[in-house]
Amino acid sequence: MIPRVFTTFNAVRRPPTRAVVTVGVFDGVHLAHQQILRSTTRLARQLKGTSVVITFHPDPHVVLDPPHAPLALMPLTARVASLCALGVDWVWVIPFTKRFARMSAEAFLRQVLIERLRAVALVVGEGFVFGRHRRGDTGLLQALGPRHGMRVMPVPPITRAGEPVSSSRIRRLIGQGKLAMAERLLGRPPELYGEVVRGAGRGRALGIPTANLQFASHVLPPRGVYAVLVKTAGPRGLWGDGGGRVRRHPSVHRGLMNLGIRPTFGPGPLVGEVHLVGFSGSLRGCSVTISLLARLRGERRFPSPDALLRQIRKDLLRARRVFRTVCA
Repeated sequence: MIPRVFTTFNAVRRPPTRAVVTVGVFDGVHLAHQQILRSTTRLARQLKGTSVVITFHPDPHVVLDPPHAPLALMPLTARVASLCALGVDWVWVIPFTKRFARMSAEAFLRQVLIERLRAVALVVGEGFVFGRHRRGDTGLLQALGPRHGMRVMPVPPITRAGEPVSSSRIRRLIGQGKLAMAERLLGRPPELYGEVVRGAGRGRALGIPTANLQFASHVLPPRGVYAVLVKTAGPRGLWGDGGGRVRRHPSVHRGLMNLGIRPTFGPGPLVGEVHLVGFSGSLRGCSVTISLLARLRGERRFPSPDALLRQIRKDLLRARRVFRTVCA
């Protein structure tokens, strides 16, 4: 079954069959999220029902506390694609507005879960909170849910290295360049998302052409050189219309990425440049997902373009060793 995606509050006009629902932002779709989603789809199969994910865009912090809102781990399109890839039947993206934020926990349960979806079960993390001023929690749900014929199933947290798996912890690890630990919490290498744009052509002049990346607004690792995998999805991105079917048919390439200010040519704005090993052609206008396999070195200034080229060749040799280990 192809997942259905709804992107407005009023898009859901008819409730699904025996809806088993989970609710959250799910930024990063990390291991703890995956456990909740697996529990949701498993219960939906047992009940011969429909697994439904309710998520929000933008992140509620962006609306309620903009100065302190965290950068996202992934843009909405990638989040929706990841949710769909885990086998859910419906993804309902509710636009999070100040008006929506004023909805009480009781009103959310009644208007969204019961009246719109006619949910028979709700699966949430044990620390889940919702509604105006975050006054709703699993205790409230377990008290009110059965009155409406809705079972509530809390899912215990997952820990790694003695701490709970969380989006905020993963943001911190990526910002510190601790990619291996971030990968353990995500269940996959950390990823960057962006679009290929026109560059200055310096890489091509050196004999190592690069695609210049304009990143979406999300968490970035420290400046430096990385061994990466690059997934391309075409200029139209990862998903289709708001009524919704997901489209994703990426090509995957091995690459070497520099994230920095290009100090050898005079400091400039922070940019990403990626060389795809064995690739010829143009990716301009394509949406890309960059999987960070390993940080090879920090960014530094070289005395000449020739010195930079010699170092890039050494970096490529190191990157190939990473590919042999990771992609074997």
